[in-house]
Amino acid sequence: MTQTFSVFRRKPAFSASMRAAGILIVINAVLFIAKVTVGVAYNSLAVLSDAGNSLTDVVTSIIILFAVRESAKQADAGHHFGHSRTEPLAAFTVAVLTCVLAAQVFREAVARLFSGGEPLAGIAPLLVLALVILSKSAIWVVAGRMGRKQRSPALIAAAMDAKMDVLISIMAMVGVAGVDVGLPWLDGVAALFIAAWIAYTGFALGKENVEKLLGAVPDPAIVRIIHAKFNLLKKQKRIRNFHELRIHYVGSEIHIAVHVNVNRELALQESHDLDEDIQAMLLSIPDVKHVALHIDPV
Repeated sequence: MTQTFSVFRRKPAFSASMRAAGILIVINAVLFIAKVTVGVAYNSLAVLSDAGNSLTDVVTSIIILFAVRESAKQADAGHHFGHSRTEPLAAFTVAVLTCVLAAQVFREAVARLFSGGEPLAGIAPLLVLALVILSKSAIWVVAGRMGRKQRSPALIAAAMDAKMDVLISIMAMVGVAGVDVGLPWLDGVAALFIAAWIAYTGFALGKENVEKLLGAVPDPAIVRIIHAKFNLLKKQKRIRNFHELRIHYVGSEIHIAVHVNVNRELALQESHDLDEDIQAMLLSIPDVKHVALHIDPV
């Protein structure tokens, strides 16, 4: 007789992630206003391109705030496996918006290079970009540390986004510095590089989250960890074999289904205890939230 056990680990409330997303909205909105003001005043396409990136950050933070709140909801009668697909769906939406922004920045950069419009030299654009680099570097370090500690995908994503913002602002600074030393064409070239970087970021983000929405197999390193744990059970002779191991994403969570062969003489209580041990073993793996275990006496 086959015994089937299934365990679903609830998601935490992610209150820290929600607070962080709220703070990021405020910071990115302030930076966006500062960049637009200086970019328009000095006719700097590099700074305005960076401002567009900040606008995307504001939208991203709002979407993350919504997604974290929704994905933290408990499973209900209409969603037996919870709402974990909300986060990758939101991330894919951000990816599309990012690619649209990249296309717009690219178009403006090409137009600037061919039209010959010149930005104005001045210290204000450099000061704004320096402020951006400092603030985003702080977010990169703090959000990354919190994200790794709390295993929060939203905070880790915010840290990686801040890291990219630092690099984008450095490129914008190169363009602005070029204007100050008599090389105005560097402003348009810097905008082209920024557009390419934004497009790459959007494509990579979209690809990753589409795979999660389609139920892709997780990273090979995680698969190897799972196989190693079952092989250890075989070595300890707690199980005879395992088969039909299926590992896939359901939204941002990893779900596992597996058949385990055990000694047919194993008592029901022993079988139950073994099941609980295997469940705990698998649920200890990061991002694994659901395990469907089929125990087959042989």
